[in-house]
Amino acid sequence: MADEFVRKEHFDEYVLRMDERFLGIEKRMEQGFAHAEKAREQNLIHVNQRFDDLNRRFDGLERRMEEGFSELRADMRQMRNWLVWLFGLVVFGFIGSIVLILLRGLVFK
Repeated sequence: MADEFVRKEHFDEYVLRMDERFLGIEKRMEQGFAHAEKAREQNLIHVNQRFDDLNRRFDGLERRMEEGFSELRADMRQMRNWLVWLFGLVVFGFIGSIVLILLRGLVFK
């Protein structure tokens, strides 16, 4: 029945061409997958580089913040020393004025 419509030689040639086309599609798919894998690897390299850059930036920021905090601590320590000195002067003046008030009554009668 098939001989009525297509001869065996034509059918074999048709099957051979279909096999060639399918093998061509398979090769193109493999090339596409290889290209996609290469692009994915390049993207991973770029992402890793960006993360490394961010880590370097954060390390530098952390270092600068630590330096800033140590400078702030030194400034606060210096201000505390000035305040203790000024408070000492005020207390000394207050005690001195009390002593003068007490002695004024005894000395200047």
